[in-house]
Amino acid sequence: MKAFVIGFVMFLIGTALTDIASECNLAGFYMELGCTPIPNADNSTKCPDAFTCPDLHPDPSMCYYRGVPYRDRTMIPQNMIKNPCSLACQCSVSGKPRFDCAAVDCVETFDTDLQQQCINTYELGSCCSSGTVCGKDAIASLKTCEVDGQTYREGESFEPKNSRKTCVCTAQWNGTLDDPKNCRDINCGIEIHYQDKLFQNCAPIFLGSDAFCPIAFTCPTNTSKVIRGLNLRAVSAECVFGNVTLSVGDEVTVDEKCTKCKCNVPPFVSCTKKNSCNE
Repeated sequence: MKAFVIGFVMFLIGTALTDIASECNLAGFYMELGCTPIPNADNSTKCPDAFTCPDLHPDPSMCYYRGVPYRDRTMIPQNMIKNPCSLACQCSVSGKPRFDCAAVDCVETFDTDLQQQCINTYELGSCCSSGTVCGKDAIASLKTCEVDGQTYREGESFEPKNSRKTCVCTAQWNGTLDDPKNCRDINCGIEIHYQDKLFQNCAPIFLGSDAFCPIAFTCPTNTSKVIRGLNLRAVSAECVFGNVTLSVGDEVTVDEKCTKCKCNVPPFVSCTKKNSCNE
């Protein structure tokens, strides 16, 4: 009975964290890095005011992934990597620590003629398509999944809105996103692809209002300037940008065009890049 209670409590905690990751600004980014949410002082919202993050680089001569250190020229075991498009990732510490991974080119990205006659099919843990179904009759015979007003054929992949999950339409699809046979959590591969940026306390850049997977990071330069703002939420936690400390509400200028950076949810400064400079 005790084991059941503990398991049920852990399930509730996991569910709560999943909800936070899908509904709260930057929560998914922080939770992928192993950070812990700090509840807001007045409990006015379930979204955290800030996060407490582990030391992502205790030793600057090593690379780190999910808390595990890797020496120069050593590889992350593939079964440990949560992002299926990150393959053969090797640590390099010549200069700043970083991971170098094999390039992944999916054939469906380039074969536009095939896309007009067939649909690509996927397996849940794959990066690229694992097969194709061609011909009107064959495609019409496939089961369908209705999600967010869109129709997907059996084998097609999709990302339900506000879920931080990627799913594959199956014949057994019942609309449940928590079924591990149909859906998995999206992993952005932040530590792998931006290891050197995390080491320098750079700021993630998100496209538009989508604080999901960063499209890049921006680092401090000689022209970066802090613009002090108002900490209206009275958050005591602070952001770090390079060697500079900012309070919630402070902004920092960066070299990237159409990009605005601010200390909003510590400890990272976060940036938003407009879809168009005319916006």
